[in-house]
Amino acid sequence: MQSLTSDHVMVIAIDFGTTYSGYAFSLGVEFESEPTKISSNKPWIASQGLVSHKTPTCVLLKPDASFYKFGYEAEDRYNEIAESDDLNHKDYYFFRRFKMVLHSRPNLRRETVIEDETGKTMEAMIVFEHGIRYLKNHALSTINTQGKCIDEMDIHWVLTVPAIWSEGAKQFMREAAQKAGIESNNLSIALEPEAASVYCKYLPSHQLTQEQMSKSMFQPNAKYMVVDLGGGTADITVHKVESDNSLCEVHGPSGGAWGGTKVDEAFIKFLEEIFGEDIMKVFLDKHMEDAIDLYREFEIRKRKVMLDMSDTPNMAIKIPVALYELYEDKHKSKVKDDIKRHAKYKDRVTCLADKMKIDSNIMKSFFKRPLYDLVEHMRDILGELPVRGTNTFIIVGGFAESGIVQDTIKSKFSNMRVIIPFDAGLAVLKGAVIFGHAPMVVTSRVCRRTYGMAVTKAFIKGQYPEDRKEFMGNREVVRNVFHRYMQLGQPTKVGEAVSTVPMSAAKGQSLARVRVFSSKCSCPEFVTDRGCSYLGEIIVNIPDSEQEEGGTVDVKMTFGGTELAVEALEKKSGKSYRSRFDFLSGE
Repeated sequence: MQSLTSDHVMVIAIDFGTTYSGYAFSLGVEFESEPTKISSNKPWIASQGLVSHKTPTCVLLKPDASFYKFGYEAEDRYNEIAESDDLNHKDYYFFRRFKMVLHSRPNLRRETVIEDETGKTMEAMIVFEHGIRYLKNHALSTINTQGKCIDEMDIHWVLTVPAIWSEGAKQFMREAAQKAGIESNNLSIALEPEAASVYCKYLPSHQLTQEQMSKSMFQPNAKYMVVDLGGGTADITVHKVESDNSLCEVHGPSGGAWGGTKVDEAFIKFLEEIFGEDIMKVFLDKHMEDAIDLYREFEIRKRKVMLDMSDTPNMAIKIPVALYELYEDKHKSKVKDDIKRHAKYKDRVTCLADKMKIDSNIMKSFFKRPLYDLVEHMRDILGELPVRGTNTFIIVGGFAESGIVQDTIKSKFSNMRVIIPFDAGLAVLKGAVIFGHAPMVVTSRVCRRTYGMAVTKAFIKGQYPEDRKEFMGNREVVRNVFHRYMQLGQPTKVGEAVSTVPMSAAKGQSLARVRVFSSKCSCPEFVTDRGCSYLGEIIVNIPDSEQEEGGTVDVKMTFGGTELAVEALEKKSGKSYRSRFDFLSGE
C-alpha cells in the first residue's frame, strides 16, 4: 500500500445520525503509520444496561430553550421529569430522530422548524447546533482525558452526511456546525457510503473473515457496491478502483428512507392494531417515560431477529403496565383475554404478566417493507450498464448489524460476495476520520442531476417555440433558457472546475446574483420545464473598483467534491474574490 501523509495534527469525525450519534478521532502520525488505528469515546451506558459506542440522537432543552442534556442522558432525565410531581415534562423540549427532516423537506430553509415529542416547535438549526456542540465538546473532553494536548486550531473536523442528501441539506449541516463553534475552514463534509468504502479499503485482513478476504476486491478495475444502512436511510454508491488505487464513483448515490426506523414504525403500527390508535396516542403523549423504555426494549429485541427463526418460535417483549391499564380502563377487559379473539393475532400473540410473546413471523414482518424496497433498488442498480461487472457488496451502518438484514441480502444475492466489517456500525465514522486525513482517496464522482442557470438568448425561429418570443427593446429574445454546465450522469473529477457563462458587472456594483437550477432530465430546454427545480443562488461579492466601466466576471463551479465550491474571477483586474452558493435562501 502506498505511503500515507496527513496535513492535520488531528482529525475528529462526528457521525450525527438519525437514531444514534458518536465520534472518533486519530492523530496525523497515527494515521500515517496505521490508518485504521482510530479511537472513539468510551461506550455510553443507558439505565437499562444498553451499552453502545453511539448514543441516541436526542436533544433535551430546558423550558427557556437552553441546552440541558443529549443522548441517553437526555432520555433518562426526561423520564425523571415525566415521573416527577414537581416538574411538567411538557414544559421541556425533547427532540428525537429529527435528522430526517433535512431529507424529507423539499424546501429546506435556515428558518425551517421541527416539532418536539409534545408538538412544540423550534427552528431546526438551533436543535442541530445544540447536538453538534455537545458531541464536539464531549470529543474534546475525551481527548484531554487521554492526555492528548492538542490546540483546537490544529484539529480538523469531519461531519458525515448521507450521499443522497441535497446540497441544501449539506449546507444546513455545515452552518449548524459553524454555529456550534467549528470553524468553516477546519471542517469537511464526508459522504457516508464513501467514508465506509474508504474504511474497508484500509481494513487489515484480520478484521475480515476468511470468506470475506480477497485482495481482488481492491485491485484496479474492481467494482463494488457500498450499501450504508442507517437508522433513517439506505444510501448506496458503486465504486471502481483506479490504476493508482484511488476510488472512482461509477454510479451516483441513491437510496431511500429504508432504514431501521421503518422497522420501529411497523412495530408501533402493530401495537396500534392490538391496543387501538387512540390508546397508543394517549400512551405516547401521557407516558413518555414508559414509551422511551418500550423503544429501548424493542431496540434490544429487534437485533435478535433472524431470517431463520425455527429455533425461536416467538419473542417476548416487555410492555409497560401503563399501556395495559389504558386499555383496561377503556374496554373494561384485559388485553390477554381479548387478544385470544383477535381475528389477525389470536394464537400468534399472547400476554403473560407484563410480557407480550410475539410470533417470530410477525417480528420478521416488521422488516418486510424496508428490506423489499432495498433489495429491489439494489437489483435495479446492478442492471445498469456502468455497474455491470460488480460482484461484491460492502454492507455497513447500524441497521447492517441486524441478522435478518444480513441474511436477506445474502439469500437474495447468492451469487454476490457480501462483506460486512466486524464493526459495521462504526465503519462510516472511522472511514470519515481516514477521509479527513486523505480526502483525495475518492478522485471522481458522478453528477446526480443536470445543473444550469437561467439565461436570456436571442430568439431563433425554429429553435425555440413562437410563444416563448419576447421583445427586449428592438431585439427578439427568449428568457429562462436552461444554460447547462453539468449533466446528469457526467463523471466529475475532484477539484475540476466548470466555467459558467461570463457575468457582466456594472460600475459601482458590489453584489451579483445568479439563480441556479437543477433538473432530473439530461437536456432540459427551459428552467420552467417539468422536473426542473430552483436550487439557490450564487452570490458574488464584487470588490470596490475605481474603474469607470464595469467588468466581466468568470464564475467557476467545482462539482467533484462532497460540496459545491464556487470561485469568481474579475477578468479586467485579474482579482479572484469570495463567492458562495446559497441553497437555503428561498426564491
